[in-house]
Amino acid sequence: MLKGPPMRHLLHSTLLFAFLALPSQRCFACPSAAGLPDVNCDGSSRVVVVGDSVVYGVGDVKNGGTGGYVLRIATKFPDATFENRGTPGEEARRVIGIIEDAFSGVGDVTFASSLSQADIVILDIGRNDWWKFRPAIATWRNLKRIRELIQSEVTSVTGHKPLVVTAQMMGANRTGQGTWVTELNKFIAANNTSMTPTDLRFNAVSKKLLIDRVHPSSLGYDAIARVLYAYLTNTLPKHVTVFRKDGDHDGLFDEYEAEKYGTSPRNPDTDGDGILDGTDDTPAGS
Repeated sequence: MLKGPPMRHLLHSTLLFAFLALPSQRCFACPSAAGLPDVNCDGSSRVVVVGDSVVYGVGDVKNGGTGGYVLRIATKFPDATFENRGTPGEEARRVIGIIEDAFSGVGDVTFASSLSQADIVILDIGRNDWWKFRPAIATWRNLKRIRELIQSEVTSVTGHKPLVVTAQMMGANRTGQGTWVTELNKFIAANNTSMTPTDLRFNAVSKKLLIDRVHPSSLGYDAIARVLYAYLTNTLPKHVTVFRKDGDHDGLFDEYEAEKYGTSPRNPDTDGDGILDGTDDTPAGS
Protein backbone atom coordinates (compact mmCIF):
# COMPACT_ATOMS: atom_id res chain seq x y z
CA MET A 1 0.00 0.00 0.00
CA LEU A 2 1.27 3.48 -0.82
CA LYS A 3 2.63 5.60 2.00
CA GLY A 4 3.35 9.28 2.40
CA PRO A 5 1.47 12.53 1.86
CA PRO A 6 -0.76 11.46 -1.11
CA MET A 7 -2.26 8.57 0.86
CA ARG A 8 -2.70 10.77 3.93
CA HIS A 9 -4.44 13.49 1.91
CA LEU A 10 -6.75 10.93 0.32
CA LEU A 11 -7.63 9.42 3.68
CA HIS A 12 -8.26 12.83 5.23
CA SER A 13 -10.52 13.78 2.32
CA THR A 14 -12.47 10.55 2.77
CA LEU A 15 -12.81 11.04 6.52
CA LEU A 16 -13.84 14.66 6.09
CA PHE A 17 -16.54 13.67 3.59
CA ALA A 18 -17.86 11.06 6.03
CA PHE A 19 -17.88 13.63 8.82
CA LEU A 20 -19.68 16.27 6.76
CA ALA A 21 -22.15 13.70 5.44
CA LEU A 22 -23.56 13.02 8.89
CA PRO A 23 -27.30 13.72 9.06
CA SER A 24 -28.23 17.37 9.43
CA GLN A 25 -29.82 18.18 12.76
CA ARG A 26 -31.94 20.96 14.16
CA CYS A 27 -30.02 23.83 15.67
CA PHE A 28 -30.33 22.68 19.26
CA ALA A 29 -28.29 19.55 18.49
CA CYS A 30 -25.49 20.87 20.69
CA PRO A 31 -24.28 21.25 23.36
CA SER A 32 -25.90 17.92 24.28
CA ALA A 33 -27.41 14.89 22.60
CA ALA A 34 -28.55 11.47 23.84
CA GLY A 35 -27.94 12.59 27.41
CA LEU A 36 -24.24 13.30 26.82
CA PRO A 37 -22.19 16.30 25.68
CA ASP A 38 -22.32 16.69 21.89
CA VAL A 39 -18.78 18.04 21.72
CA ASN A 40 -18.52 17.98 17.91
CA CYS A 41 -22.02 19.38 17.45
CA ASP A 42 -23.25 16.76 14.96
CA GLY A 43 -26.52 15.92 16.72
CA SER A 44 -25.27 12.65 18.21
CA SER A 45 -22.90 11.50 20.93
CA ARG A 46 -20.07 9.03 20.31
CA VAL A 47 -17.65 7.83 22.97
CA VAL A 48 -14.60 5.80 21.95
CA VAL A 49 -12.77 3.93 24.72
CA VAL A 50 -9.17 2.99 23.91
CA GLY A 51 -7.41 0.46 26.08
CA ASP A 52 -6.28 -3.05 26.83
CA SER A 53 -7.86 -6.23 28.24
CA VAL A 54 -9.67 -4.34 30.99
CA VAL A 55 -11.44 -2.21 28.38
CA TYR A 56 -12.05 -5.32 26.26
CA GLY A 57 -13.72 -6.97 29.25
CA VAL A 58 -11.55 -9.96 30.11
CA GLY A 59 -12.99 -11.60 33.20
CA ASP A 60 -16.55 -10.44 32.54
CA VAL A 61 -18.20 -13.82 33.00
CA LYS A 62 -21.66 -12.30 32.57
CA ASN A 63 -20.84 -11.61 28.93
CA GLY A 64 -18.50 -14.39 27.88
CA GLY A 65 -15.32 -12.57 28.86
CA THR A 66 -15.97 -9.47 26.76
CA GLY A 67 -17.87 -6.20 26.98
CA GLY A 68 -16.87 -5.09 30.45
CA TYR A 69 -17.75 -1.59 31.59
CA VAL A 70 -18.13 -0.25 28.04
CA LEU A 71 -21.02 -2.62 27.38
CA ARG A 72 -22.63 -1.69 30.67
CA ILE A 73 -22.39 2.07 30.21
CA ALA A 74 -23.84 1.77 26.70
CA THR A 75 -27.08 0.43 28.17
CA LYS A 76 -27.39 3.62 30.24
CA PHE A 77 -27.28 5.79 27.12
CA PRO A 78 -29.15 3.80 24.44
CA ASP A 79 -29.23 6.71 21.98
CA ALA A 80 -25.48 7.32 22.17
CA THR A 81 -22.72 5.26 20.55
CA PHE A 82 -20.04 3.63 22.66
CA GLU A 83 -17.17 1.98 20.84
CA ASN A 84 -14.94 -0.53 22.62
CA ARG A 85 -11.39 -0.28 21.28
CA GLY A 86 -9.84 -2.52 23.91
CA THR A 87 -7.14 -4.97 22.82
CA PRO A 88 -5.81 -7.54 25.32
CA GLY A 89 -2.11 -7.01 25.96
CA GLU A 90 -2.03 -3.53 24.42
CA GLU A 91 0.61 -1.03 25.54
CA ALA A 92 0.54 2.76 25.51
CA ARG A 93 3.61 3.15 23.32
CA ARG A 94 2.22 0.79 20.68
CA VAL A 95 -1.04 2.74 20.49
CA ILE A 96 0.90 5.74 19.20
CA GLY A 97 1.98 3.78 16.12
CA ILE A 98 -1.50 2.34 15.63
CA ILE A 99 -3.02 5.82 15.52
CA GLU A 100 -0.31 7.10 13.19
CA ASP A 101 -0.89 4.17 10.82
CA ALA A 102 -4.68 4.58 10.98
CA PHE A 103 -4.55 8.21 9.90
CA SER A 104 -1.85 7.64 7.29
CA GLY A 105 -3.97 4.99 5.60
CA VAL A 106 -1.63 2.06 6.14
CA GLY A 107 -3.43 0.77 9.23
CA ASP A 108 -6.98 0.41 10.48
CA VAL A 109 -8.72 3.34 8.81
CA THR A 110 -11.95 2.50 10.64
CA PHE A 111 -10.14 3.52 13.82
CA ALA A 112 -9.29 6.88 12.26
CA SER A 113 -12.93 7.28 11.23
CA SER A 114 -14.19 6.48 14.74
CA LEU A 115 -11.82 8.95 16.34
CA SER A 116 -12.76 11.62 13.80
CA GLN A 117 -16.44 11.26 14.70
CA ALA A 118 -15.89 11.01 18.46
CA ASP A 119 -17.15 13.58 20.90
CA ILE A 120 -15.19 12.00 23.73
CA VAL A 121 -12.20 9.64 23.66
CA ILE A 122 -11.36 7.82 26.88
CA LEU A 123 -7.87 6.42 27.38
CA ASP A 124 -7.71 3.53 29.88
CA ILE A 125 -4.35 2.05 29.06
CA GLY A 126 -0.80 1.74 30.35
CA ARG A 127 -0.85 -1.06 32.91
CA ASN A 128 0.83 -3.51 30.51
CA ASP A 129 3.83 -1.20 30.13
CA TRP A 130 5.00 -2.48 33.51
CA TRP A 131 5.98 -5.75 31.84
CA LYS A 132 8.48 -3.85 29.68
CA PHE A 133 10.23 -2.43 32.76
CA ARG A 134 9.41 1.12 31.69
CA PRO A 135 9.26 3.80 34.37
CA ALA A 136 5.80 5.14 35.13
CA ILE A 137 6.78 8.63 33.99
CA ALA A 138 7.64 7.25 30.52
CA THR A 139 4.17 5.73 30.22
CA TRP A 140 2.60 9.02 31.29
CA ARG A 141 4.51 10.78 28.53
CA ASN A 142 3.20 8.23 26.04
CA LEU A 143 -0.36 8.79 27.27
CA LYS A 144 0.13 12.52 26.77
CA ARG A 145 1.47 11.83 23.29
CA ILE A 146 -1.58 9.69 22.46
CA ARG A 147 -3.91 12.49 23.50
CA GLU A 148 -2.01 15.09 21.51
CA LEU A 149 -1.83 12.83 18.47
CA ILE A 150 -5.55 12.09 18.47
CA GLN A 151 -6.43 15.75 18.80
CA SER A 152 -4.01 16.91 16.09
CA GLU A 153 -5.04 14.22 13.60
CA VAL A 154 -8.76 14.73 14.15
CA THR A 155 -8.34 18.50 13.89
CA SER A 156 -6.61 18.04 10.54
CA VAL A 157 -9.67 16.12 9.33
CA THR A 158 -12.58 18.03 10.87
CA GLY A 159 -11.13 21.36 11.96
CA HIS A 160 -12.15 20.62 15.55
CA LYS A 161 -10.51 18.52 18.22
CA PRO A 162 -12.28 15.92 20.33
CA LEU A 163 -12.19 15.92 24.11
CA VAL A 164 -9.73 13.25 25.28
CA VAL A 165 -10.04 11.98 28.86
CA THR A 166 -7.16 10.03 30.40
CA ALA A 167 -8.44 7.70 33.10
CA GLN A 168 -6.69 6.88 36.33
CA MET A 169 -6.57 3.09 36.14
CA MET A 170 -8.02 0.56 38.55
CA GLY A 171 -5.25 -0.84 40.74
CA ALA A 172 -3.50 -4.18 40.37
CA ASN A 173 -2.86 -6.94 42.92
CA ARG A 174 0.35 -8.22 41.34
CA THR A 175 3.44 -7.48 43.43
CA GLY A 176 5.32 -4.59 41.87
CA GLN A 177 2.68 -3.81 39.26
CA GLY A 178 0.30 -2.46 41.88
CA THR A 179 2.91 0.03 43.13
CA TRP A 180 3.80 0.97 39.56
CA VAL A 181 0.15 1.62 38.60
CA THR A 182 -0.30 3.76 41.70
CA GLU A 183 2.72 5.84 40.69
CA LEU A 184 1.41 6.21 37.13
CA ASN A 185 -1.98 7.30 38.43
CA LYS A 186 -0.27 10.06 40.43
CA PHE A 187 1.34 11.41 37.25
CA ILE A 188 -2.02 11.23 35.47
CA ALA A 189 -3.92 12.96 38.29
CA ALA A 190 -1.35 15.76 38.59
CA ASN A 191 -2.03 16.92 35.04
CA ASN A 192 -5.80 17.42 35.21
CA THR A 193 -7.38 20.44 33.52
CA SER A 194 -10.71 20.97 31.77
CA MET A 195 -8.85 21.06 28.46
CA THR A 196 -6.98 17.84 29.27
CA PRO A 197 -9.11 15.95 31.82
CA THR A 198 -7.45 13.21 33.86
CA ASP A 199 -9.93 13.01 36.73
CA LEU A 200 -11.84 9.89 35.66
CA ARG A 201 -11.01 7.80 38.72
CA PHE A 202 -11.32 4.12 37.94
CA ASN A 203 -8.76 3.67 40.72
CA ALA A 204 -11.56 4.45 43.17
CA VAL A 205 -12.90 0.93 42.53
CA SER A 206 -11.71 -1.54 45.17
CA LYS A 207 -9.05 -4.05 44.16
CA LYS A 208 -11.13 -6.61 46.07
CA LEU A 209 -13.28 -6.71 42.92
CA LEU A 210 -10.45 -8.12 40.82
CA ILE A 211 -11.02 -11.67 39.62
CA ASP A 212 -7.28 -12.15 39.21
CA ARG A 213 -4.31 -9.82 39.69
CA VAL A 214 -5.46 -7.21 37.17
CA HIS A 215 -8.88 -8.02 35.65
CA PRO A 216 -12.14 -7.05 37.35
CA SER A 217 -14.87 -9.54 38.09
CA SER A 218 -18.31 -8.88 36.64
CA LEU A 219 -19.08 -7.03 39.87
CA GLY A 220 -15.91 -5.04 39.32
CA TYR A 221 -17.03 -4.04 35.84
CA ASP A 222 -20.38 -3.03 37.33
CA ALA A 223 -18.52 -0.75 39.75
CA ILE A 224 -16.33 0.79 37.02
CA ALA A 225 -19.44 1.48 34.95
CA ARG A 226 -20.99 3.32 37.89
CA VAL A 227 -17.89 5.49 38.21
CA LEU A 228 -18.02 6.25 34.50
CA TYR A 229 -21.74 7.05 34.59
CA ALA A 230 -21.23 9.57 37.41
CA TYR A 231 -18.32 11.11 35.50
CA LEU A 232 -20.21 11.44 32.22
CA THR A 233 -23.27 12.98 33.83
CA ASN A 234 -21.71 15.18 36.52
CA THR A 235 -18.01 15.92 36.01
CA LEU A 236 -17.55 15.85 32.23
CA PRO A 237 -20.23 18.46 31.39
CA LYS A 238 -18.34 20.95 33.58
CA HIS A 239 -15.16 20.34 31.59
CA VAL A 240 -17.06 20.77 28.33
CA THR A 241 -18.14 24.28 29.30
CA VAL A 242 -14.45 25.21 29.30
CA PHE A 243 -13.40 23.01 26.38
CA ARG A 244 -16.21 24.36 24.18
CA LYS A 245 -17.14 27.95 24.98
CA ASP A 246 -20.67 29.36 24.63
CA GLY A 247 -19.91 33.02 25.16
CA ASP A 248 -23.38 34.38 24.39
CA HIS A 249 -25.16 31.61 26.33
CA ASP A 250 -27.50 30.72 23.48
CA GLY A 251 -26.98 26.96 23.74
CA LEU A 252 -24.53 26.69 20.82
CA PHE A 253 -20.77 26.31 20.99
CA ASP A 254 -19.01 29.44 19.73
CA GLU A 255 -16.67 27.67 17.31
CA TYR A 256 -19.59 26.05 15.44
CA GLU A 257 -21.95 29.02 15.22
CA ALA A 258 -20.77 30.69 12.01
CA GLU A 259 -19.52 27.48 10.39
CA LYS A 260 -22.55 25.25 11.03
CA TYR A 261 -25.49 27.57 11.64
CA GLY A 262 -24.56 30.95 10.18
CA THR A 263 -25.13 32.53 13.56
CA SER A 264 -23.08 34.98 15.61
CA PRO A 265 -21.20 33.73 18.69
CA ARG A 266 -21.65 37.23 20.15
CA ASN A 267 -25.42 37.51 19.67
CA PRO A 268 -27.70 34.96 21.40
CA ASP A 269 -30.56 35.77 19.01
CA THR A 270 -28.92 36.29 15.62
CA ASP A 271 -32.11 36.81 13.61
CA GLY A 272 -33.80 38.92 16.30
CA ASP A 273 -36.99 36.86 16.47
CA GLY A 274 -36.99 36.53 20.25
CA ILE A 275 -35.85 32.89 20.23
CA LEU A 276 -32.39 31.91 21.40
CA ASP A 277 -30.23 30.54 18.59
CA GLY A 278 -29.86 27.20 20.36
CA THR A 279 -33.61 26.54 20.32
CA ASP A 280 -34.45 28.25 17.04
CA ASP A 281 -35.13 26.02 14.01
CA THR A 282 -33.97 28.90 11.75
CA PRO A 283 -31.51 30.80 13.95
CA ALA A 284 -30.02 32.80 11.10
CA GLY A 285 -33.42 33.68 9.67
CA SER A 286 -35.53 31.97 7.05
